[in-house]
Amino acid sequence: MDFAAAAPLKNWRWTRQNILGVAAAALTCWSLLDAVLYCDTSYRATFGNNRCTLVGLFISTFWDDLRDQFGALLHGSSPGGSLAGEVVATEWTQCLFVPFIVGWMVYWLWPRLREMPVRGSTQGYAILGTGLVLYLLGFLAENYYVGVVSMEVVYCGLIVLFLGWPIMRVLFFPVAFLLFMWPYGFFEDVAFQLRLLMSTLSHHTLTLIGVPNALNGTAIISPPNQTPPFAIDIADPCSGIRSLFALVMIAALAAFVLYRHTWQKLIILALSVPLVILGNLVRIIMLTLATIHFGEKFALGENDHPSWFHEGAGYVVYLINFGCLLGVGWLLTKWSSRPAPAEERNEVP
Repeated sequence: MDFAAAAPLKNWRWTRQNILGVAAAALTCWSLLDAVLYCDTSYRATFGNNRCTLVGLFISTFWDDLRDQFGALLHGSSPGGSLAGEVVATEWTQCLFVPFIVGWMVYWLWPRLREMPVRGSTQGYAILGTGLVLYLLGFLAENYYVGVVSMEVVYCGLIVLFLGWPIMRVLFFPVAFLLFMWPYGFFEDVAFQLRLLMSTLSHHTLTLIGVPNALNGTAIISPPNQTPPFAIDIADPCSGIRSLFALVMIAALAAFVLYRHTWQKLIILALSVPLVILGNLVRIIMLTLATIHFGEKFALGENDHPSWFHEGAGYVVYLINFGCLLGVGWLLTKWSSRPAPAEERNEVP
């Protein structure tokens, strides 16, 4: 629908037509997300008793699992499993905050949005139709990742249809940020490759600083006949795959808040991956050195109960990552704010 008169968004009124339009859009999104958790037409219909909808996946993965975790903590029972069957709530808890963060993003942008003209475009129908086709394909393939992407396309189509392209461009980043709301089990597929990378980097770094060691698969072990012997195995949680997703999410939020230029935002996002590797490398070196000098019980813990040092080293990863992000951001801001040379300002030197 192309509007003849493009009034600013601040002049938008709750007329009967507008109320019906917003209600239809909300109902469309809610229906596609399939809020009826146990209906016969769930998104993953052949998963038997574990079938779930998109909303059901989100709720069961986080709220239900966290409830079970707290119940187990209080009553000493074993926590139950997730309907999703692919993820553990405590590994993706940051996803819970994404809807609230996106709401804050829109609030942050509101002074700019309210002055923009509302000029809906019929091109939104094409985008909306593409999203619906993707949703159907995801339903038939029983792949909720396709469903998640389809919902992003539906959101964009509705914004273009009712508000227009200028507002869509402003809201693109908050809409894209909604992708962080969902758990991505396929990240586990790259965890082993990341384990190999981290173990290799740790082996060479320890050798460089004069600590004799040998590499055996994903384990760093002491050379033969060394006393005391040590062995550090880089397990999946130590590969950095958990902190990778969380840091990319934080980097995206920092890029949105702190930087105006697209090239600055892209640099921050691109650096989040090597910074995770750097921080995790420091953590593994710390654990290895602590094992050598203070023993495995102090450095790692025992019987699946991590020691305080092991847990504390995990926080060091985030401190290093955040510190490096802030440092790079400071350099980007300082570099981009330098005055242009005299010839670029058309001034006579």
